[in-house]
Amino acid sequence: MNVKPLPFRPPPARDELLSSWIGRLAKANHCSVEELCGYLGLGQGRVPERINDPGEMDWARLCSAVQRTRNEIAAMTLPDTVHHAVRYVSRHDFQYCPGCTEQTPGLALRHWRFAWSMTCETCGQSLAAKHPAEAVSDRLLARAARGAQVWETAVASNDLRRLRRMDLTLSIVSILGVGNSASVISMNELERLMALAAVGVGMTRPLLGAAIMLRGNGQVVRELRRVFPQHRRVIERVRGLSRDLDQQLTGLRETGHPTGQETHGMSRPNASESALRAARQAISELGHDANRQALLARADAIWTRSSGVKS
Repeated sequence: MNVKPLPFRPPPARDELLSSWIGRLAKANHCSVEELCGYLGLGQGRVPERINDPGEMDWARLCSAVQRTRNEIAAMTLPDTVHHAVRYVSRHDFQYCPGCTEQTPGLALRHWRFAWSMTCETCGQSLAAKHPAEAVSDRLLARAARGAQVWETAVASNDLRRLRRMDLTLSIVSILGVGNSASVISMNELERLMALAAVGVGMTRPLLGAAIMLRGNGQVVRELRRVFPQHRRVIERVRGLSRDLDQQLTGLRETGHPTGQETHGMSRPNASESALRAARQAISELGHDANRQALLARADAIWTRSSGVKS
């Protein structure tokens, strides 16, 4: 049965989420969202958001009331992610565009719910987290942006191999205690950026990144063996790489400088710690996808400068 069209029907914004538009329709018609949902035949005051949610709704009633076609309304919902290995669409507004929401209060766009979205496609402004971090480095933002781009490409092309690797990367992040599988859609800005950065590393230099994180942490290595028994060979390879990292840096140092030289009273254990710090700084400067020899050479230069060794 058709119903009369709503008296006031502000048009939906480009890429607006259905729940956002229903909320604005309720405000324009001076009623609550629950009352409007009842009138539109949505039932129980719940606005459907995913494309597989509206199955029970009265389409004829809804389309007549809002003067929109079924396809137009369905296009305002979120994609079905049930069959995907990784969760990349949030069920909640974890971020927003300050400019767009100031211009249109209550607005929520579909792409703001996607894990890889970092800028507003409408105005180009950076999206803001619900719980922003006090300070975020440009380096972390750049790495997170690379991870977001990789994620969007993998989903768009339905690259199952890459999606499985992302799932594995986020599982490792969870085991390390720095996040969980849903961190990429977290309201906490720092947690989300770190998760996206980890995804980027996992797609480019997964072994080197894991080696830095796992060095000296036997408990995490044991936990990885337990959770991922099918990847035991890879875990052992990463473990070996993390142990070899300092030895490689020390070898470069000893090749460039006589073994009898001392570094202002530094003992060998302290030199080893200094070498690790140099390795981390080199990776931070050059990126995880840099050439391995370039990383080692840069780390040796940093180690030499910081320890005061003279050639």
